Amino acid sequence: MKDLSPKKESLDAGGAAPASLLPSPRAIMGRIVRKWYWCVLSLCICLPLAYLYAARQPQVYGKATTILIKDDYPRESVAATVLASTNGIVNTGATNLDNEIFLLSSHSLLKTVVRNLKLDVTYWKKNGFRKVEIYQDSPIAVQFTQEGKTADARFLVIPVSGTEFRLEKDEKDHHGHETGVFGKEIRFDSQAFIVEKTPKFDESSLNVPVIVRRTSVKNAAMGLGSGLTVRKASGKNDLINISMRCNNPVKAEDILYSIVHFYNEASLEEKNKRGTKTNEFIGDRLDVISEEMKKNDLAIEDLKKETDVLTDLSTALTEEYENSLNDKKDLRELELEIKSIEYLKDYLEQEAEHDARLVPINSKIADMGIRDQISVFNDTLLKRTSLKVNAGDNNPIIRELEANLNSLKDALKRSVNNYYTSLLVKKRNVQDQHEQTREHIRNVSSRERAVNHIEREQRVRESLYVLLLNKREENSLALAATEDNARMVDGVRGGNGPLEPNVPKILMVGFLAGMAIPVFLCVVAAMLDSSVKRRKEIETLTSIPVYGELPRKPRKLKNQEIVVNLEEPSELSECFPLLAERMVALSDGNGGNPLSVLITSTCSGEGKTYLSVNLALSLAVAGKKVLLMDMDLRKGALSALLGGAGKPGLGDLEQAGEGGWRSLVEQSPVSDHLDYLFAGTVPDHPSRLLLHDRIRKLMEEVKEQYDFIFMDCVPYSSLADARIVARLADVTLYVMRAGCVKKRDLAGLQKIWKNGELKRMGIVLCDVEPHGRSSRGYAVYRSLDTSSPCAGK
Repeated sequence: MKDLSPKKESLDAGGAAPASLLPSPRAIMGRIVRKWYWCVLSLCICLPLAYLYAARQPQVYGKATTILIKDDYPRESVAATVLASTNGIVNTGATNLDNEIFLLSSHSLLKTVVRNLKLDVTYWKKNGFRKVEIYQDSPIAVQFTQEGKTADARFLVIPVSGTEFRLEKDEKDHHGHETGVFGKEIRFDSQAFIVEKTPKFDESSLNVPVIVRRTSVKNAAMGLGSGLTVRKASGKNDLINISMRCNNPVKAEDILYSIVHFYNEASLEEKNKRGTKTNEFIGDRLDVISEEMKKNDLAIEDLKKETDVLTDLSTALTEEYENSLNDKKDLRELELEIKSIEYLKDYLEQEAEHDARLVPINSKIADMGIRDQISVFNDTLLKRTSLKVNAGDNNPIIRELEANLNSLKDALKRSVNNYYTSLLVKKRNVQDQHEQTREHIRNVSSRERAVNHIEREQRVRESLYVLLLNKREENSLALAATEDNARMVDGVRGGNGPLEPNVPKILMVGFLAGMAIPVFLCVVAAMLDSSVKRRKEIETLTSIPVYGELPRKPRKLKNQEIVVNLEEPSELSECFPLLAERMVALSDGNGGNPLSVLITSTCSGEGKTYLSVNLALSLAVAGKKVLLMDMDLRKGALSALLGGAGKPGLGDLEQAGEGGWRSLVEQSPVSDHLDYLFAGTVPDHPSRLLLHDRIRKLMEEVKEQYDFIFMDCVPYSSLADARIVARLADVTLYVMRAGCVKKRDLAGLQKIWKNGELKRMGIVLCDVEPHGRSSRGYAVYRSLDTSSPCAGK
């Protein structure tokens, strides 16, 4: 037969088999298969719980849109454009998309949406296990007339008729209620409000509770922001994706349209405000320049009335006058630059009397340092103005920017004054040189110089006046043609089906949990189970041969100890002939001599007597002469089972008389080849009796008449009786009940086997629970090894 015993090559140097107290994956899988009903029960619990969880979760819908941000200088004022154009600076006006994303999701914009759509008051109704928001489908509308102690409120409105309704605190408390009339103010739970019917109200609305929830505009905006996502479109510099998740698809769509609408309104308001301020600035400057030009015209008219020297110059001074013209040219440029500096100084002095304004940059100012300072000042001012719209005056960033503006303004004034002084010095030098030239022109009156000076100023003012007129017209056209800052590309998109809860996903999680829980319990149970239950565990942890396995008795044989030779053959009764075949093989390995077999165990109740009776009966049925001896002189369990309690036996061997032990033997009524030798009277010292020579002689004599002698003995570890009897045995069957012996105890059995304390020791595993494929047919016992290398030990 197939050798199922562990080979000696698998032992270590000490002779012990490799030990592992952890269960193998196959053992764990076997446990899971055996506990299949755990999985069914777990699934029956987890799947309904998962469905109930999904049914109670609020439905979440998603909508999205894409908007195009128009690049038309949305954050750049026209005044800054005017000042930049006077100096030849090109302003790209590129829109900062990050700023627009921030504005689209700003708390102030969301609060405007909440107020406009009245999202601080929501209406719900029960639909199965979950509450559903009935946005725009509510049969009633609640108008709160005062804030009360708190802005948060929750109550039920139950229409009882076309004119009356009932108010309740919650669904469970039906006692604290109050009745009201539609259209009249009512006070309930520290709140004052009016309940009105909507066009959705009909007879089906009667006695259907409507849950009303009220929160503050701030909290409603925060809740709105938690479901809002604003992101830049991938790979695009002017497209923004906006998505909204909430409890109603129509509500999500309205929110997206409102966000874009109020964002455009805020942008238009900001643009119009800038344009108006620019017009005011240009108008003030035109009035000042116009007044100065009038004064210059009057001055020239007076000079011309006094003298006509301006129109009749002496030809003799032509050559000298050309030199004078060159000086005048230089002086005119200096004068223009000085006037620009004076104009800038006046502008800075006038600005101190008003709010901070943009400082114009004049290309006539040659000092690049001053122009750079003006640019930094204007950029800081524009940044402060842009942030001030949303942040307010008390924002720390605004205060910091205002402090920077003051310091920049002071530095700019100092630079202008220093540069003005240097220009005056330069002007004096040019004038001195010009005076030397003028000495050669004696006939030119002093009034000619005054006229020239006035004309130069007049030309400068005329050019500036024309420029400002053009910019004012451009600004007016821009105000008249102001467009929305954002435009929806493809409207609002998204299906009307809920995104959450994801029922298939939740059910899948429930299914996995239903499978994982019993599997986890099986794994934990297998990890914590330290008892021996399988032959494989014995073969893994020890090198002791396993002579066989006996399956667990079926329920109908639970109280039946003798299972061999029944009228109805069973899987269990077929196992003992296989074990009997093994005994015959061991006898053949012993030269065909009679075989004495010791049957013991670790503790009582593991099946020694059960194995002894059925194995002896199996050999007797096969024609072998068998003697079954009850060597448990103290308890006599075998004798009690076979009806020999109180009958003479080994304990009465000394008083046997002439017949000796033969007179104590009783033939089995089941088979003529089976005899019993009961325990008999309990001696005072059972161990002394077993040590007596008459027991040894008894064994020598019975071997002459019997082929097999089975000695049912006490547990090996409890008393010395088993060790004494072991000297008389040729083979030891160590009975082990599945689940009774701990794995850690196998080390002691390994030591007993290694030291040879029990001859030809082999283990018989009883009460094995069928599992896997081995539960079919007679394979549960498995093959018995008749060619074990330990058979002759």
